[in-house]
Amino acid sequence: MTPDGPRAHRNEGVQISGGTQYGPIAGGPEAAQATVYQAYSADPSSTEQPPAQQELLRAVAALRRDLAALIAERPGALEPDAAQDAEQSLAQAESEAGQAQPRQGRLRRRVQAVADALGDVGALAAGVTAVQAAFDRLFASG
Repeated sequence: MTPDGPRAHRNEGVQISGGTQYGPIAGGPEAAQATVYQAYSADPSSTEQPPAQQELLRAVAALRRDLAALIAERPGALEPDAAQDAEQSLAQAESEAGQAQPRQGRLRRRVQAVADALGDVGALAAGVTAVQAAFDRLFASG
């Protein structure tokens, strides 16, 4: 029983902990619904994944860190749309690369979206190249 009576509703609002929310979110009493897209963050040091897959996961994680640092240190260095596209594509690439059987076509599209969004950013060029090279090595035999 709440202090306001047995039928009182308590709305604490929307609370998000532990990551970035991509996609719509809603909150409120009664029938509020939320859609949450959560990116799987695989452990790059896992021994269950082939070395080329671990390399790709490490390259994506490093580029995500570098992108976040650039945005924090120089907020105007990237157009907001490009930064958002890159962040979302990196999260999706990391999720796909962490799968037991990453899908080459889907992962290729994510890596290309990252390159398109960040291709002109000199501070991130080495990271973009590392992600592309790791992708190529992962699927070199396929």
